[in-house]
Amino acid sequence: MRTPTVCSEYLVDLLQYIENRGVGAKSLIAAVGFTPEQHLTVQGRFPLRLFEVILDVASVMLDDTFLGAHAGADSSPTAWGMVSYIGMSAPNSRAAFDAVANFSRLLIDHGDVMYSETEDEWTCLAWVVPERKPVSRQLTEFFFTSWYRANKVILDRWCNQREVYFSHSGPTEKTEIERILEAPVKYDSDVSMVKFDRHFLERPTRFPHTGIYNSLVQTARSELAKLQMEDRIVKDVIACVVRQLPNGVPKLDEVAAELGLAPRTLQRRLNNTDTNFKCLVDDARKQRSKQLVNEGELALLEISAELGFSDQSSFQKAFKRWFGLAPGRYRMNQQLSDNAIN
Repeated sequence: MRTPTVCSEYLVDLLQYIENRGVGAKSLIAAVGFTPEQHLTVQGRFPLRLFEVILDVASVMLDDTFLGAHAGADSSPTAWGMVSYIGMSAPNSRAAFDAVANFSRLLIDHGDVMYSETEDEWTCLAWVVPERKPVSRQLTEFFFTSWYRANKVILDRWCNQREVYFSHSGPTEKTEIERILEAPVKYDSDVSMVKFDRHFLERPTRFPHTGIYNSLVQTARSELAKLQMEDRIVKDVIACVVRQLPNGVPKLDEVAAELGLAPRTLQRRLNNTDTNFKCLVDDARKQRSKQLVNEGELALLEISAELGFSDQSSFQKAFKRWFGLAPGRYRMNQQLSDNAIN
C-alpha cells in the first residue's frame, strides 16, 4: 500500500509557523533527526508519519500543547489549493462540502472525509481513519483547524451553529482550542467531526461559477487518480511476479519490462509505497501458494517448482512461515473442513 502523505503546502506552512515562533531550522532538524525537505517525493508529497513527528517534537520544543491547532489556524488557505477553489466556485455549500469529502486525500492521503446529513438540523463532516493506523492528536487538530481557517469567511457569514468533536483525548482545559475554532469542542468522541446547522448547505458560495467549478472538479479527479496510482502498482507487480514465478523468481528489471516501465521508474514508484520489491515477491509467492495448495490439483513438489523454489524443502519452510503449518497439513485440514461442510 502507498505510504500516507500530506501535501507539501502543509509542510511549508508548518515549518514557517515553527520558525516564526523561535525554533530555527537547525534546531528542529537536530531534534527530529532528519531534514524535512529531503523526504519530499517527486510528486511534492511528504510522509504523514514524519509530519506527525515534526508536530509532536515542535509541541515539546515550544511548550505548546495546542501546537497542531495553532499551526493549522495559522496556515494559509492556499494550502487547500484546488479543493479550496472548488469550494469557492461551487454552486452552493453542499457542493463545496462534497468537494472536501471527495478530494480531501489531495491534502492528507489517509482515511476518508465523510459527509452526511442527520435527521435533526445538523450536518456532519467526519474524518474516518483506519483503526490500525490512527493519527496523532496534534495532526487531527491541525487538519480541522486548517479546514476552519480555509472556510472561515463563509462559515462566519452563513453558519450560525457549529460544534467540533475529536475522537482523541485532550486537555481538560479547552478554552484555547474553542477560541481557535470558535465553537464548543468535545474530546473522546466516537469520531472526529465538525457539526453545523443544515440550512447552511443551501447558501451560495463566495464566487459561484459553473464553468470554473466543473473544470476544477475534472482536474482534481485527475490529480487524485495519479495519487492512487501507487496502489495499483503494488497489485500490478504482484500479479506480474505470479506470472513469472514458473520460470524462477523474477528480478525487478524483468517485472519492469513486462509492465512497460523503466527499472528506475518502477523503483521510484515503489519508493512511494510502504513496501519494497523483495516483500512483494514474498507476498506473490504467499498468495499463489495458498491458492495452489487449496486447489489440490498439483503435488507439493510441482507447487514448489511453480513458485520458483529451488527445492521442496525451501517451499515447505516458507509456507510454514506464512501460515503456521506445513503445506501438507494445511491441505489436509482444508479438505477435512470442506468435507464437514458438505
